[in-house]
Amino acid sequence: MNKILKQVVLAALSAQLLSACGGGTRMSNPLYPDLPAYDPTQGNTYTPAPDTHGYNPTTPNDPTYAVMKNIFLRVDPEIGILIKNLEGRLEAKRQGDPVIFDDVRSFVTHVYRAEMEIDQDNITRLKNKYTFNFPDSPIKEVKVEFLPGMIRMSGKMKQVIWVPFQMEGTITPTSDGKLIMTPNSIKVSGIPMKSIMDMIGLTTSKLLSMSPERGLTFQGNNALLDPAKLFPPPTILGKVVAAELQQGKMRLIFDGPQRVPPRPVPDQGAANWLHTYGGNALIMNELQRGAEIQMVDMNPSTPFDFYLAGYRQHLKAGYVKVHNDQGTLITLMPDYTMLGKTDTWDGYPGGKPTNLRPYGAMSYSTYAASVANLRR
Repeated sequence: MNKILKQVVLAALSAQLLSACGGGTRMSNPLYPDLPAYDPTQGNTYTPAPDTHGYNPTTPNDPTYAVMKNIFLRVDPEIGILIKNLEGRLEAKRQGDPVIFDDVRSFVTHVYRAEMEIDQDNITRLKNKYTFNFPDSPIKEVKVEFLPGMIRMSGKMKQVIWVPFQMEGTITPTSDGKLIMTPNSIKVSGIPMKSIMDMIGLTTSKLLSMSPERGLTFQGNNALLDPAKLFPPPTILGKVVAAELQQGKMRLIFDGPQRVPPRPVPDQGAANWLHTYGGNALIMNELQRGAEIQMVDMNPSTPFDFYLAGYRQHLKAGYVKVHNDQGTLITLMPDYTMLGKTDTWDGYPGGKPTNLRPYGAMSYSTYAASVANLRR
């Protein structure tokens, strides 16, 4: 009886959907019409060169720890997460490698504990640029909204034709630190469907199929989200223990049994910063052994807008201070949105040196000859 009822419901629904949507024309995504497909199984694979600086496969990697405070960490030029606090460890994927800042695919961030926020605009861009951006995706044109205690996801899903859908529900952590969305309302083409689907045993997982590599799968009517796979590199591994849905944003708490060894930051007066210490790190093609570097926001009035994959641009637009004889570095950097809009020497003590002689545009031989002339 349920089988017959299901066929009748689906036939009636299909007829109404065809009428409502005007046929089966495939619609392009107006948000990113020309964006190349995202493949997490290939595009994120780390393939190191054999001559990577500091590579020593016979030597165990010493831990490199990371502590962050008030950072809007971009994982993409358009997508970021507000990290209020984070403690964790950076681990090279290849045994014997340093942490290579120039290749965010080369290491993993193990989050010991953290407080993060992501707003609805950033997660909407994430879903459209990464999660559902692949050929034959069953979902497109996704919009995510965060409301107090509730999440709403809408878009179009492929059921012979593209039809609008909307799901509303709650988000809670799972026992293994992932997130699960439990819908209390499902609409397809504006038609309330959850009670009908429950009655005939039809679930979202039977209508939609997703690879676990994309960080989102369906179990029954529930959507299971894996934070470790939702975002592009660097990979973030950690256990979510609490999730709070607020107006326009979602707050996440990570926690686990490990803690970083306490270490005071070099610039204790800084408001927003990223502090890494211990182990080996490859930064700007320089191998730092027993590395310690604090990346400090030049504009403390707002969170540090930092794009890790573009850290070289941040460095070039700021300046570096050697803090002590052990080689600890403090780097002052502008926000990502200010790159190219601020002078390299803004805020530098004493102003821009008047005798600065970079040989950038000239050949080294010309530079060397000019130095020789100055020494005569």
